[in-house]
Amino acid sequence: MINHRKHLPLYLALALAFITCCRIIVIQHGWITNDSILYFEMARHFALGDPHPFEGYSWGFYPALIAGIHTVTGLGLQATANLLIVIFFMLLVWGLMRMVSIAGGNDWTQFYAVVLLLGSGYIVGNILPMASRDLGYWAMMVHAVNQLILFYQQGRWKQAIYWQIFALLATLFRIEGAVQWLVLPIAGLLISQAVPGRLKRLVAPYSLLMLGGLLAPFVLVAMHMSLDDLGRVKELFTGLKDIEMNVSQDLAHRVAVMRDAVIGEPFQEFAWFTFLLAYFSIATLKCLSVAGWAPPLLVLAEKHSIRKSMHSVAYQVLLFWLLVSWVIGCLITFKVNLLSARYVALFGFVLVIFASFAVHKLLHQARTNLKPAKKLLLLVVALIVIAGFISNIKAKGADFYYEIDAVAYVKSRLPAGQQALYSSAKQRFYAGVPYDGRSDYEWDMLAQRIADGRIRQYRYLVIKFEDTPEEHAKLSALQPQLVGFELEKTFYGHKRKKQLLVFKRLGE
Repeated sequence: MINHRKHLPLYLALALAFITCCRIIVIQHGWITNDSILYFEMARHFALGDPHPFEGYSWGFYPALIAGIHTVTGLGLQATANLLIVIFFMLLVWGLMRMVSIAGGNDWTQFYAVVLLLGSGYIVGNILPMASRDLGYWAMMVHAVNQLILFYQQGRWKQAIYWQIFALLATLFRIEGAVQWLVLPIAGLLISQAVPGRLKRLVAPYSLLMLGGLLAPFVLVAMHMSLDDLGRVKELFTGLKDIEMNVSQDLAHRVAVMRDAVIGEPFQEFAWFTFLLAYFSIATLKCLSVAGWAPPLLVLAEKHSIRKSMHSVAYQVLLFWLLVSWVIGCLITFKVNLLSARYVALFGFVLVIFASFAVHKLLHQARTNLKPAKKLLLLVVALIVIAGFISNIKAKGADFYYEIDAVAYVKSRLPAGQQALYSSAKQRFYAGVPYDGRSDYEWDMLAQRIADGRIRQYRYLVIKFEDTPEEHAKLSALQPQLVGFELEKTFYGHKRKKQLLVFKRLGE
């Protein structure tokens, strides 16, 4: 008989994660991102039987998943996406708890991992409601690495197969999963404590990939397909070339500007060194901060005890995973000159795993002789996590919903049969008007509508405006052309830097 009281920390962790996830979705009031608008429109097309790429985006597994559940359950597309957020987040939490257990942690260690995750202001507080596709990728990748660790610990073929299945599912969400699939099994060749048989350690984690590689040429020939027909899979073959082109063209120009206009004599010869140091530092800071600052503080303070507390094979695989995640972050930075923190979230999850062992050691094993510095560390970490958790679950301010509120305001005053012009893609989604791309209308598009007279068909205009000199100049140039319209209300976004200007047509 299972002693449920013994596993109370696990139940508490899962319940807390579920309630937190649902709470965050509720307080978002249906807020979405521009990418989500594209996914929902793709899902609508899929549900209608049109499976073709949409707006050049051909990685359609996630929209197809929304469409399938929407068709089966009858839920709306956004409700389906919210359901997937809950499912993926709970799978992610379960996978992290399982990872702690595989690495040698007990129920309380798993509980601490979940608490540290829920205190993350970025992963849980900022992007949880907007990153269901990323959540699916993270969840599948965490479960994949769990199976890879188990394979190196126990050497069973089924674990190697499960690793590849989960890695494939992760790749269906994000192409970066293929890079993880290709690189992570190298860890098995570097770990002396892994199961014996270097050939098995090398071949087993790639077995399905090898089989697919053998069959791929025949499938491509039979279906008359080329590399260009594989969508983003092509990036696996062209990624390094894209990075090389970006470095030789765009980045070389930036370095030249830095050399001449920033560094100057006598340090011009260090321009490339300075630039590379800045780029690598950006990627490193993104990796360290993605799960909040509590995990890296704990890992830094207890790095030696963490290694002793964890199963050796699991520790080395996770350490290698850290390195791989950091390298991928750097490659993305050099390829597209930006790096969203969600692209390195896997790095943060590993830090959370390591930090959970540090917390367990400080709270349980070293309770009797805890030094003042360690007590201070625990206090600081506790404050960071509690503050992050409270920030995550507290109600959002009115400036968060300003676009939703503006649309609701206009719709409540719009007479039947009348139209409103919504300048942003999110406003159009909230208003339920026909899809017109996921990009906002630019000022020249508004000016063109004014010039050809189409602006007169709208009773209300909702114009997105940012408090910058450039935007003020554009608004000043546009307003004299808005003959017959007056500014009725302004809605303010974060720190009043973003605004929505609601104009109403006069005389009716």
